[in-house]
Order: sequence, then structure tokens, then C-alpha cells
Amino acid sequence: MVQKIMVPPYFGPISCWKQIINSTILWDVHQNYIKQTYRNRTFIHSANGLQKLTVPVKHSKIKFSMLEAKIDNTIAWQKNHWRSIQSAYSSSPFFEFYKDSLEKIYLKKYTDLTKFNFDIINLIFEWIEIEIKSELSKGYNIWYENSLDLRKNIENKRCTSSENIRYRQVFSNKNGFLNDLSIMDLIFNEGPNSISYLK
Repeated sequence: MVQKIMVPPYFGPISCWKQIINSTILWDVHQNYIKQTYRNRTFIHSANGLQKLTVPVKHSKIKFSMLEAKIDNTIAWQKNHWRSIQSAYSSSPFFEFYKDSLEKIYLKKYTDLTKFNFDIINLIFEWIEIEIKSELSKGYNIWYENSLDLRKNIENKRCTSSENIRYRQVFSNKNGFLNDLSIMDLIFNEGPNSISYLK
């Protein structure tokens, strides 16, 4: 199995998770932090259409790595994100099954973006009941031999331009189907069937 090189996202879109399952992942946490990417943002389907959730990060004039990214907790972002998620998905078929474990994360205070993202990623693993082989990078590398480098995918507004197979979304009658949203959109709407969808 070819090792894939990825950057840990905030939830991450469905297309990213299609790459994660059934894979061996090297999480690159030493790559330079770049704002306005999936490192600290995710997209959900709200009553008003596409909604972006962004984790505020303390910025510096000096470049810093993903591992060094610090969350700006002067903003009530956790409360706002949780309220937005509840508003968007409280009427979805499977939200009740997952909300308690997700709320615990939003009630916990984080200072490191990487720690927060990995807690989210591990929660998704629990929800869809998968285990993967993974490890963290030991330092910054421009190139990895015999590996599939997917690090650039986190820079894009979408990991892929390909259209995902449609599934039922809460506000699809109002807004139509929104492609390649946060993995939570799939899980809250499809529940245990999410793993089959990702394969």
C-alpha cells in the first residue's frame, strides 16, 4: 500500500476522507502554515446554503509550521461553530447519535490547532469505525520518495473538482445538493452508511 502524505484538516471534505480510508498516512505537521485553507476551515450546509466555519489562528510576520499554529481564543469561535452545526444538522437523520461526542470537543479549550484537528480526525475514525496506519512527520521535507503527496489538496477550496455521488442533505430541497462538504455533512445525513459511500 502506497503511503499518502497529507496535512491534518479541520474535519476535511468528503473527497479528502476518500483518500484517508484504507490508506497509510504520513501527517505532515512541519509544512508551513498557510491561512485560508482546510487547515483551519470547513464547509457545512446551512439553511442559507454554503457556510464556512473558520478556526481563528494567531498570525505572525514570521513563518511558522502547522505544528506551531496557535488558536486565537479571544474569539468565541467554539461556541459559534457548535451553534452553527446544531442549527444546520439538528434535523438530520443521525445527528442525535453523534452530537454528544462532538459537543465534548467544542467544550474543551484548545491552544494548538494540530491537537484540535487530530481530536476531530480521531472522532471521525470512531464514528465510521475505521483504523488506519498513520504517523507524524519528523521534520520538513519538500519531497517524499515512493509516496503519494496529497499535501497541496489542503490548499484548494475543494480537494477535488469531481462531483461526489449525491446523498440526501437536510436543505437540499431549498438549496440543491452541495458537493464535497465537510465529512460531518455526510455522517450526519448517512450515518453508518458513510463508510460504504467513502469506499
